[in-house]
Amino acid sequence: MTAAVFTTLGGTACPVCTAPALPEIEIPEYRLFRCTDCGCWSSDALVREARTSFEPKHYFENDEADRPRWDELFTRLRKSAATLHSVLDVGCGTGAFLADAARRAPASRRSGIEIDPARAARARGLDPGAEIHTGDALEVAARLEGPFALVTLWDVFEHLPDPVSLLRELRRTLDETGAIYVQTIHEQSLLPAIGRASHRISGGRIVHGVRRTHEAHHLVFFTRAGLALAAERADLRIREQWFGRLDRRRMDGPPLVTAAAAALLTVENALGNGLFVNLLLERR
Repeated sequence: MTAAVFTTLGGTACPVCTAPALPEIEIPEYRLFRCTDCGCWSSDALVREARTSFEPKHYFENDEADRPRWDELFTRLRKSAATLHSVLDVGCGTGAFLADAARRAPASRRSGIEIDPARAARARGLDPGAEIHTGDALEVAARLEGPFALVTLWDVFEHLPDPVSLLRELRRTLDETGAIYVQTIHEQSLLPAIGRASHRISGGRIVHGVRRTHEAHHLVFFTRAGLALAAERADLRIREQWFGRLDRRRMDGPPLVTAAAAALLTVENALGNGLFVNLLLERR
């Protein structure tokens, strides 16, 4: 039996659940596929070597904007009586979250994985007590030894061509009572829906909206059903799920556009949905 080849790697199988995925939108530098089963969307931008349409600047310069999200995560972990003896941050960027974890639990073992050497170097400088590994997340995770009480993936899951394989590796490193935290883009949020709708209603003539909501550096766009299936395939279960939004300080673009997007996301969040879906996963 021939193994399924994911859309993210040039095939036609959903990278979340392996069901058939249909090409729906041509950007035209890359295509977006919709899974016929879990409803997740995915992109072949990686194999077509498509580039993102803008260079993110504000996103990487405003780590402090994420502090409320860090506070919320640790509040939820305290409610479960979790012991923060070891932390692995996958896609640790400049190390801001690990430095915050060091402040909260100075005696903890802290590790990070970062694909960009320059950001990895900054992470080492920000938290000298952390062990920062440079390289592909899946390849590095396969070499890591646990156990970790907490594994975090902040804005990483959507960049992976094979997210379930990484979850499986991270489960192997997880403490028996530990948790994997995932924050990723929620495809059933308003902004992605507006991007796709603008393309469909215009008969494909308006591409800018769907390109910005489904940028080339993002490969998989998750539904709640897809995330549940991904967890199940990795022998994990969802302990908690909640929604969040992108802080305006993290947004790149014209001020009027970012103001409108921030307002829309605030209203959506108040109504119980969000651009970000957050998961705490544990062993089944």
